[in-house]
Amino acid sequence: MKFNQLRDFVAVAENGSLRAAARALGLAQPAITRSIQELEHSLGAQLFVREARGVRLTSIGQEFLVRAMLILGEIRRAREAVNQRQGEVDGELVVGFSSAAHLGILAKILRSFQTRYPNVRLRIIEGFLPTLEAELRNGQVDLYVGPVTERVQPADLQITKLFDNTRVVACRRGHPLTNARSFHDLADAAWLTTSITRNAEDELKQVFAEHGLGAPHLVCQCQSAFSVLTVIINTDLLAMMPVQWIESPTVSGFVEQIKLDEVFAAPPIMMVHRPGIGLTPAAEYFSHLVQRVAKSEEFMTDSNHLSVRQF
Repeated sequence: MKFNQLRDFVAVAENGSLRAAARALGLAQPAITRSIQELEHSLGAQLFVREARGVRLTSIGQEFLVRAMLILGEIRRAREAVNQRQGEVDGELVVGFSSAAHLGILAKILRSFQTRYPNVRLRIIEGFLPTLEAELRNGQVDLYVGPVTERVQPADLQITKLFDNTRVVACRRGHPLTNARSFHDLADAAWLTTSITRNAEDELKQVFAEHGLGAPHLVCQCQSAFSVLTVIINTDLLAMMPVQWIESPTVSGFVEQIKLDEVFAAPPIMMVHRPGIGLTPAAEYFSHLVQRVAKSEEFMTDSNHLSVRQF
């Protein structure tokens, strides 16, 4: 089994055809065909089913793809780690951020990271742990920063707590329920949720139950901050969002907080990555910046808790 065979196999799987994979890699199609045939021969198994419009993975191919991507990811990290230790600041860093981490952390570390590693390509993916968990395992994502609930903490991933967090009820500016002061006043409202948990209902069901209310009226579920913002601005839906949404000047001009008497805890913000072989120097520095900002964010969040309770 050779490196180029794994590379070609993943390219075919991702592009859906030999021709598209050859084009993506800048190689001749016969070379890709030969590479895949040699790989299948060495494994003694068929990885693709040839079809009129391309290829599709067999069940064995699907399982092998996970391991092939993991191997290629580790080879990439090994090469970049050596280069960066020798003073060459190139490579790629793939990080997943939740909306709260985008607004509360990412904006505060970008300039420092780019100054230290100007030639490392930073690829940022918006999402939550349930949507990025597989990519963290197979090496496609180096780090995840965002909320992690107690019930969703995979034992095979390294999880570092950054700070506890708070949620607020957010709505569009001028919403008819802006002056509500109790969560009970919102019992009949329509809500949107994110994908922090696998089941959308889990994000609000517990809060409603704690206040003696029935199940929430869920109308929409969004996976991106832009989708959440678009829905909130253009509807009367409410959303329980991390406090960073209200504190950030990026979105605070479009949404406002319904200032309720109750204080709502949010899942803590965590940093997650694969354990074992370790991070590249660029990833290590990025994680250092994240933790440094998180300390100040934790102080600010604790101060917000204190001021709310005193008020």
